[in-house]
Amino acid sequence: MYNYDKFYKKFPVNQHDLAPIHSTRHAFTASLCRGNVLDVGCGTGNLADYYFGNYTGMDISEVAIKEAKEIRRKDAQFYVRDALTPEIGAETKFDTIVISELLEHLDNDEILFSNIKKWGKENTRLIITCPNGPRVPDPSHVRELTIPQLRKSLTIFGKVKFYNWPGATQQIFCTVDLGHKNDNLVSLVMIVKDEEKGLEQAVLSCLEFVDNIVISVDSKSTDKTKEIAMLYADEFKGYVFQDDFSKARNDAHEGVKTKWILFLDGHEYVAKCENLEKFLALDIDGLLVPIEMENEFIFHNARFYKTGVHFEGKVHEQQQCKKTYFYPDFLIKHNRFNAQSEEAISARFQQRDDMVPRIMGEELKKNPKNVRALFHLAVHYQSKKQFKKALSFYRRYLKLSKNPQERWVVLFHCCLCYMVLGKKFRSFLTACRTDKEMPGRWEIQRLQGMMFFEKKEYEKALEYLNSSFHDNPFNTLYRPMARDDAGTWNLIGECFFNLYNFDKANIAFDRASDLAKDKTAKEFFGKRAALMRDMLKDSFKK
Repeated sequence: MYNYDKFYKKFPVNQHDLAPIHSTRHAFTASLCRGNVLDVGCGTGNLADYYFGNYTGMDISEVAIKEAKEIRRKDAQFYVRDALTPEIGAETKFDTIVISELLEHLDNDEILFSNIKKWGKENTRLIITCPNGPRVPDPSHVRELTIPQLRKSLTIFGKVKFYNWPGATQQIFCTVDLGHKNDNLVSLVMIVKDEEKGLEQAVLSCLEFVDNIVISVDSKSTDKTKEIAMLYADEFKGYVFQDDFSKARNDAHEGVKTKWILFLDGHEYVAKCENLEKFLALDIDGLLVPIEMENEFIFHNARFYKTGVHFEGKVHEQQQCKKTYFYPDFLIKHNRFNAQSEEAISARFQQRDDMVPRIMGEELKKNPKNVRALFHLAVHYQSKKQFKKALSFYRRYLKLSKNPQERWVVLFHCCLCYMVLGKKFRSFLTACRTDKEMPGRWEIQRLQGMMFFEKKEYEKALEYLNSSFHDNPFNTLYRPMARDDAGTWNLIGECFFNLYNFDKANIAFDRASDLAKDKTAKEFFGKRAALMRDMLKDSFKK
């Protein structure tokens, strides 16, 4: 057995607080503690300095307990106890039992958990931390533990929850509320290929609200995607891609037993999740959630769908939900350029450049009125900067589609295509048509303001730019540009500058500086405002 007395004699008493992540772990543990706390394998009792309620620490090392009694708060209680002694009991039933960095030292924890039943009661919370697989090597560790292993072994005791805390890549953090039922509500289901760079962030971002994780890895994946998936997947699968994304997704979620499924790509992550259970209780089979792309374009997709719903379509696959509802308190961010290697990005673009025109082209041949194929072909060619070709598909789409939200975003992109092609009058007319399709959207008013600014019609530009600060009067499925009020105020300032109204230009640039989130932009706009004040002073002198 490892000599813990020797360890505590060798290292300083604050050994487990030296690295910032340890103090963060203690603080996070303390935030989850409640009532009367028992700290099993407490070492020198670090947690007693973070949790200020009733605290009892026990450890097998006499040296550690002696040091704990000397340096920790005097009302904390410390005992030399072996948690693996079968006969050990407790007169007190504890509200919280902490088992931090202990399980990896035990090749068998049956006696420990048998004792926990004696020390705990209904609603007692277990707080467990341990190294995340092989991430924290140590000669005293006798085994490696993963989230799937812990979920499987702990669910028999109560409701298990894992946490995406700051040290999650290195150390697993979970709680078990004894006697509570596990929800078994949501499974995260992923199909991935060469996602080593972003996969872990994707999984961790939804760790706290999913009850099951299924990861299916492409057989041609060449990086460490499989190894990362094995750390987190309750069910690991492999697939051979057959030119059909729907088949890959349907195969991945086959056999899932939770009520709902969330699908996420390996280069995405969940940036916001609030009121989830409320929305999952609705009488629907799909939840539309916002997805923000790298260029801040936002669209909605039914990423939450009921088990039993299937995908259709070989590329740009769609969930066949019958009844959906918009879930605004959730946000997925697409993070390809930060969460994929350059090789993986290049391969994905090549795949898309092959599949979209080929497969959507085949669908269009079968049915020339297929608006879905027209839409995706147009978007594809616009992304390839083939603007004339994109416009031809957009125009065909507009003749057929009756979907007002989609028609609006198509017309908006037509405006952009015409602008790039130098057809400014055609672009402005299309913007007017776009506004008639869905009146009152701020994006069009800002775009029209930018058009008049380029034409040096500054009075007209001001009229539209000043009208673009309002919020849209209704929920929108597509947001083609992010709000940039600082940028709009900067344009307003430039309009006033060109109209020789330096006083108002100064106010506009000051406002731009106040709203700017980027330090460099804030300083730049501030200097512009200062320049306007100087020019105003000079004009008074004259």
